[in-house]
Amino acid sequence: MRIIWITPGFAADDQDHNCIPPLQLLARALVRFGVDLHIIALEYPFTSNVYAWDHPGATVYPCNGRNRLWMRWQTFARARAYAQQIQENAQTALVHSFWLGPAWILGEQFCARWGIPHRTTLMGQDVLPANRYLRRLNAGHAGRLVALSDFHAAALEKTCGFRPGHCIPWGIVAQELPAHLPPERSVDVLGAGALLPVKNWSRWLRVLRLVADAQPAVRAMLIGAGPEKYALQTLARQLDLGQTVTFAGQLPRAQVLEAMRNSRVLLHTANFESFGYVLAEAAAHGCQVVSTPVGAAPDIGVCADSDTSLATAVLHALTTPATDNSGRAARMEDVAAAYLALYASALGH
Repeated sequence: MRIIWITPGFAADDQDHNCIPPLQLLARALVRFGVDLHIIALEYPFTSNVYAWDHPGATVYPCNGRNRLWMRWQTFARARAYAQQIQENAQTALVHSFWLGPAWILGEQFCARWGIPHRTTLMGQDVLPANRYLRRLNAGHAGRLVALSDFHAAALEKTCGFRPGHCIPWGIVAQELPAHLPPERSVDVLGAGALLPVKNWSRWLRVLRLVADAQPAVRAMLIGAGPEKYALQTLARQLDLGQTVTFAGQLPRAQVLEAMRNSRVLLHTANFESFGYVLAEAAAHGCQVVSTPVGAAPDIGVCADSDTSLATAVLHALTTPATDNSGRAARMEDVAAAYLALYASALGH
């Protein structure tokens, strides 16, 4: 089965593990199931050279868009040329786009031209009212849309008045699960993610202050980079957390997973998550997960709404021994099987 994916970005090579990890893991699982996968990457990587990824795996066709809106016409032209090239070599069965945005627009165009099915996985804040592409949706599109969690599906329903026809969560892979959990962990409270306003790291610091008031020796680490870095470092000093929290910056994914294995609690205070892959990763590596009720958090950890209740949950989790929570997340092999079933249903099989 030949499938075309359209996505804003994909791994630049086999060592680029930080670019949308669950998308890479799903691609690898589908290829192992025998899918002939061709990936058109609109914005990243910054090259126009076609390459093989995870050989013998998928073929990636980068359009080198570099998020330059004024060059969008050129990005679309490259994508269309790549799609035609793929189609001429062998008949494409289905197009699968990620994010309700330019990738979705192109997917709609290709499928209308070729008369084949199109499916779209909603990936994040594309379900919120600020996304102008939502104006083009109606209830007739529901069966072609996939959400990542019940929270995510409910967000689209609140915005558009209908739910996606499918909900397929991300999963973890067995190869990344630790063989054993360390009895001692050097970090008490971990945070991991891009330092962006939607992640609400200022709240993370306020909750950490409450935790430190009750447990002064608490040790915390925040992994991530982004535009809020200096404001958050300033707030940490204002809250007298300079000796409590370490700002680790952006780390390779392998080091992030290692940090999870060495942490007791993952505290997540985002305002919105479609799924929150970091939640599944942390649970699989023995962290107790405490989060605002977003994405997959209600299924994976303990959720709370206020700073005080979040701090109380963290303090309680710090008294709980590390346990194997990997069973709380789906396996990526099962996720791939769910997408294969989705593809087969779209094709009438």
